[in-house]
Amino acid sequence: MYRLRFVLFALLLMLSSCSTIDAIFGPDEPNVASAPVSGEQLASENQQLGKQVADLRQSLKQVEQDIADKKAAQLAALKAEQAIPKDRLWVTVSFRSGYMKLTPATRKILQRLAKKFLSKPRTQKIDVRGYTDNEPIGGYPGHRHKPRHPYKTNEALSQARADNVAQALVDAGITWDTVHAEGFGATDFVAENNTAAGRQRNRRAEIHLLRN
Repeated sequence: MYRLRFVLFALLLMLSSCSTIDAIFGPDEPNVASAPVSGEQLASENQQLGKQVADLRQSLKQVEQDIADKKAAQLAALKAEQAIPKDRLWVTVSFRSGYMKLTPATRKILQRLAKKFLSKPRTQKIDVRGYTDNEPIGGYPGHRHKPRHPYKTNEALSQARADNVAQALVDAGITWDTVHAEGFGATDFVAENNTAAGRQRNRRAEIHLLRN
């Protein structure tokens, strides 16, 4: 029995040196070796390998193109962002003397403004800056009047104007982390600040777009 196994093992070694073993059967059955590979089979295998290599090269080329396209898009976005002014006045909202609430018409305008802002990806922030004219709260000595708001200073009134504009933008869909509101009190927006027209132009809130 030992001798038979030794002969079979030697035969197996001899066959493996000249051909490929297709299958090994159980211990009680003889080993079967496959026939030599023909030229047609080799040609077919080479053709399949060539196709696989070509497919891999095409896939690699597509990946490289995708990377190049992504880099180009990032570069274009960076250039477009750099072309945007760092601080740009977008819209000015006017207020009546002593008022800080928004009219329905102004709210509709701010809604359309917010929709435009949200219509495309942006890296900008919105800065709302409130202002008043230089008339003291309650009027001048000898020309006093009852204020139309509860605020004691022009700074507080200007902050309320900025806050109301910012709130309207948030109500229209812009997130709070995108909007900043600040009041700056009385300002000399025009040289004729002490005229009726000048004071009217100074009662405002400015919406600025800031580049990050």
